[in-house]
Amino acid sequence: MASIYRRDGSVFWMARFKAPGGGWTARSTKTTNQAEARKLAYLWEGAGATLTLESPTGAQVDKVVRSLWEQFTGKRLELTPLSGYVETWLSNTAKGRSPKTMSRYRKVAEDFVEFLGERAKLDIRSIAGADVQAFVNAEAAAGKGSTTVALNAKILRAIFNAAFRSGLIEKNPAAALELAPIEQEEREPFTVAEVRSLLRKAKGTDWETAVLLGAYGGFRLGDACTLRWECVDLKAGVIEFTPQKTARKKKRLRVPIHPTLQAHLEELAAGQSAPPKPEVCPTLASQPVGGRAGLSRAFMDLMEDARVSNKSTGTREGLGRAFSRKSFHSLRHFAVTTLANLGVAQDVRQKIAGHADQKMTERYSHLADATLRAAVEQMPDVLKKGNK
Repeated sequence: MASIYRRDGSVFWMARFKAPGGGWTARSTKTTNQAEARKLAYLWEGAGATLTLESPTGAQVDKVVRSLWEQFTGKRLELTPLSGYVETWLSNTAKGRSPKTMSRYRKVAEDFVEFLGERAKLDIRSIAGADVQAFVNAEAAAGKGSTTVALNAKILRAIFNAAFRSGLIEKNPAAALELAPIEQEEREPFTVAEVRSLLRKAKGTDWETAVLLGAYGGFRLGDACTLRWECVDLKAGVIEFTPQKTARKKKRLRVPIHPTLQAHLEELAAGQSAPPKPEVCPTLASQPVGGRAGLSRAFMDLMEDARVSNKSTGTREGLGRAFSRKSFHSLRHFAVTTLANLGVAQDVRQKIAGHADQKMTERYSHLADATLRAAVEQMPDVLKKGNK
């Protein structure tokens, strides 16, 4: 039968009880209360007896420990079902995050709950590392890319980390996942000839403006299509805005305007209707980026009309999606690659592109607008036929 005792020099009671293997073991109760220490000793011994069963399930262990706790403390041990906790986590995490990010989080969380089935109704403490590993393995087996699987694992770690910080679990079951090496598929930059073809096909539409913002400002698709005139200072020759990708950090990006883009924006501003519209690309601003009718798909159609190949890698097996070597993001690559080929320093390129690496950002945060503008102005004018 379990018992308690004190070691010389210690104020805490030690519990001595039979371990699952039949031998005696001892551990500190971390309490100076004799009655509480005795209850813990009985609790641990009862749990150990359960573990001597042949192949005990998490539910069996959970039931015995809960019963012993309630018997010796007179208090009901509240359970936190994983499925319920996931909903709480999603609700708490939604603050300060975009709908797109939350949609991604919810998809992974709900997929994990569905994968667990009835076990998702058990207390979160019963979820083991093997459960999370099995889910990650199933994701990979379904044909999802290594980058997607790694991101899904990161989201699960975040869910269980929050539970760990709140004291619901003693360790994170997703902390030691084994993942396949990430195989990065890189976008390719457009050539000058391809950018020229895109601009020729988009002439007179908001896509012409979006393409110029991507090529000369390194704008991402969503940022280019939702840019507002209040962010454009034609007199100072700069665009200052908060990129959607880093909006949660509330860091604004200041981009110098290339002369070709400046002339185009000045022409647009002069031809504004009354009352003027707040968006620089009003016909694109309200459209979603993704989806079959979204901006990404529309830009792919523009590429096709302009006879610019997207060099798709094809569709992966299972649930994987096709990866296009060229897309709107290739305009961003065009901007950075062109600057690199002109010998512009790496920290200047990263400042212009608004690189997400905070340590690198700190290194180039002192650069003046004049330095950045001088770098941008080295880029060729894609509207002139002599440039390649």
